Amino acid sequence: MLNKIDESKFIKLGNVKQFFIIRSDNIKNQVLLLLHGGTTETAHFIKFNHNLEKYFTVVYWEQRGEGKSYEKNSDSKLLTLEKYIEDIHELTNYLKDRFQKEKIYLLGHSMGTLLGMKTIDKYPNDYIAYISVSQVADPIKSDNIAYDSLLNTAKEKGNTKDIDKILSIDRVAKENLLDLDFTKRTNELIQLSIKYGGLYHQSSFFKMLKTSLLPILTLKEYNFRDKMRAIKQHEERILFYYQNNLIDNITKIEVPIYFIHGKDDYIINYNLTKEYFKKLKAPKKEFFTFDKSAHFPPFEESKKFNDIIVNQILLAK
Repeated sequence: MLNKIDESKFIKLGNVKQFFIIRSDNIKNQVLLLLHGGTTETAHFIKFNHNLEKYFTVVYWEQRGEGKSYEKNSDSKLLTLEKYIEDIHELTNYLKDRFQKEKIYLLGHSMGTLLGMKTIDKYPNDYIAYISVSQVADPIKSDNIAYDSLLNTAKEKGNTKDIDKILSIDRVAKENLLDLDFTKRTNELIQLSIKYGGLYHQSSFFKMLKTSLLPILTLKEYNFRDKMRAIKQHEERILFYYQNNLIDNITKIEVPIYFIHGKDDYIINYNLTKEYFKKLKAPKKEFFTFDKSAHFPPFEESKKFNDIIVNQILLAK
């Protein structure tokens, strides 16, 4: 097809070489830029949400320090929130110019929702709408709610080993942010969330393999090193995640916004995000609850997710 595109390439953003994949059945479609979460999710969006390529020109971008955009000897000072926001702005302008669009759609997931909200707050005129999946609100409060939920669940199940494990993990607070080993702490909490269903709804080994690992292992654009980098955590990113409380600092935006959230999400608390949604002022806003999802609605309920993006956001009057 003349207007079809399937392209993977590097581009310099903020003087750092960064990788993206662009796919679409028709390059005249509206552009949708994806902001992945704490680890690269390119493979997962391509696996579970590729139907969006029929309706959008989808840009699967790997942020600086992530996946194929990883540079071995890169300066950690380049991994700042401000750098990421300017990367998004620069990439957005590139996409607008290349595909001759006045504005594009922006979609963020998890950590990507912090980047997305900050970006639309600073550059609202670049975007038709912002789609937020598992929106960050108050990271420290959310983390402590998750901590308590894990501890209570372990107590209900009488699992003394997990109780001891959770109690050995430091609670996060403004006062101790610079003292925590975030990589170790995050990995420990994620493992417990997987066990108790707060990362994936009704989690099992088979579901973890199918939903989390297989997409990474089978993505043709990844070599072995890329696959290892796709699950890598970065201390700098985790730190600025906890340092930004959006619910008290960004309460009004100038673009339509759509929240999508899994009800069982332990990583970013569902009720706290709903509280933020109610507080947030926007020209238009809608909240979509996914009852059979935890932290990953696009991958756990992909058909429902894709349908909402197309029929209730893109094609809605």
